[in-house]
Amino acid sequence: MAREPPKPGSIEAILASKLAEPPAKKLDDSHYQPRTQSYYAFNGSAWQAAPAAHSVTSAATSTAGVLTMRLITWNIDILSGGTKPRMAAALEHLESLVLNVPSPQPIVIFLQEMGQTDLAQIQAAKWARARFFLTDIDERSWDSPYYGTTTLVDRRFNIEKIFRVPWVTKFERDGLFIDIKGSKGQVVRLCNTHLESLAADPPVRPLQLAAAAKYLHADSVQAALLAGDLNAVQPFDRTLHTENRLKDAYLELGGKEDSKEGYTWGHQVPQWMKDKFGCSRMDKILYSGAVKVKTLERIGVGVKVAEDKRQEMRDIGCEEWATDHYGLMGELQLDVSCLISEVESTRLPAGISHI
Repeated sequence: MAREPPKPGSIEAILASKLAEPPAKKLDDSHYQPRTQSYYAFNGSAWQAAPAAHSVTSAATSTAGVLTMRLITWNIDILSGGTKPRMAAALEHLESLVLNVPSPQPIVIFLQEMGQTDLAQIQAAKWARARFFLTDIDERSWDSPYYGTTTLVDRRFNIEKIFRVPWVTKFERDGLFIDIKGSKGQVVRLCNTHLESLAADPPVRPLQLAAAAKYLHADSVQAALLAGDLNAVQPFDRTLHTENRLKDAYLELGGKEDSKEGYTWGHQVPQWMKDKFGCSRMDKILYSGAVKVKTLERIGVGVKVAEDKRQEMRDIGCEEWATDHYGLMGELQLDVSCLISEVESTRLPAGISHI
């Protein structure tokens, strides 16, 4: 399939112009201060801002002081055409994953490269309405008006606060942090991020992960998880986690670099991109503190748009894949207690008791 030039004014054209710009320059320190934001719950008829904090009635841990959760991270390509059918396929796949997670395990879903139509489709999904808080219903908390990150948080979790920290970047990238707090004051800090794309001189991703690590290692944080599209395509990316006192879930479970089992990008792309860039392990789950990784698997492998949409994708010169990335799903054990409510439907909307 021939590569067509991006249409003027398209997101692809805008990002292509940014690629041609000089490397990112550090702005005044005030630009990189944390920015708190709201999060949202579906009340049965609409998504509305949730309280700044809500109490947890009791613990729901499998053993004293131990909680097992699932963390899913996935980049849904913003640059390819056919945005709506691709996101529909991704949401259908995510729903199947959520339904197959044992009900006692709370779930958090990190998504990157979200656009306005993606956010609208998430808000319309019945399973998302029933089970999750949503950090973003529009672009108001993004530095970019075109795309950003969003996170779905299991409604049994006690969210203390949500904040974003801008990175040194020319692509308006940031870290979306979520603090989950237990009744005994424990804090689990989550960070959904999309690090700088491609190569830069001087490199930018080391600055970005170092900035994130400062928040992950804060004294108040007992356990921390960072995941997303880390764009790990250069040799220095292999050691960024150790340089920042973080563990890499894939490596901790015995995975090896340059192994086809670890690649998350390169299989579901046009041939010209595969020839130029090859395959890489762009997407990762990193952690520190009272966390133990139990399992890790790739998701989104082979997921395509609905059958009746594939010809439409071919007609506009697009691949049929939902996205160019595989995602990751990790089963993680947190050595903390009292983080979620005992009854699964405690804060579900009226009339919805399951998904």
